[in-house]
Amino acid sequence: MSEKRQAIREQFHDEMTKAGERIKAFPHGEIGWLVNFIQLDLEAFTPSEWMVLAYEIARFTEEEVPQRHAMRIASESGWSVQAIPGEELEYTLPSRKEGTELQRTIRKHLEHLWDNGLAPVTFSALTLIVTMPGAFHKHHGSLLVATSPKSKEFEYRLVHLLAQHAKRIRPCQECQHIFIAVRVDQLFCTPRCQMRVASRKWRKANLKTRRKEHR
Repeated sequence: MSEKRQAIREQFHDEMTKAGERIKAFPHGEIGWLVNFIQLDLEAFTPSEWMVLAYEIARFTEEEVPQRHAMRIASESGWSVQAIPGEELEYTLPSRKEGTELQRTIRKHLEHLWDNGLAPVTFSALTLIVTMPGAFHKHHGSLLVATSPKSKEFEYRLVHLLAQHAKRIRPCQECQHIFIAVRVDQLFCTPRCQMRVASRKWRKANLKTRRKEHR
C-alpha cells in the first residue's frame, strides 16, 4: 500500500471519529442529530460545510445499533463519492443528492407515523448473513443484515431509532418545526411559539367580549 493511500485512510478514519463525537455531543444525541439533519437546507451549504455533514451521515450509518433485537450491519455497497479512488465499499461518502434524498425519505416515514401511528419501511434487497462462531462471539454464530444501496442501511439505523423515540418526535403545532418533546403533553417547540398561540386565543376571546359589551 502506498504511503499516500495509507495517509488518506488514516485521515478518513480520523474524520469519521470526529463526526461520531459531534453526533454524540448533540442535544439528545443521535436522535437530536437526526431531527436537526432532516431540517437543514443542504443547497445552502458550502462545499466544506457539506463535507463535514457528509462524514456525519456516513458515521451515523456505520454506528452499531444498540437495541437488543437489532442485527449488526454488513455493508454490501458504499456511498457514491469515493474518498479513495477505486474504493466502492469502504472509504466512501454520500453525495449532496443522496443527503437530500435521505431527508425526503425520513420525512415521509415521520409523516406516515404521525398520520397512521405506524411507518412501514420496505427493504427490497435485504440480505441476512449467518457467521460461524468466532466472528463476533466465541461460542455461537452471529446474524448480520445487509442491504443495498447504502441509503437503505441508513434507514435500517433510522427505524430502530424511531421505534425508541417515536413518541417524542413531533411537529410544532405553531411553526411546524420538528422537535423532540421533553414532556408528553408538549405541543410547541419553544415557549415563544406557545406564547404566540396563547396571545391569539386571548385576543380572540377579548374581541368576542368587547363585541358582546357593545351590543
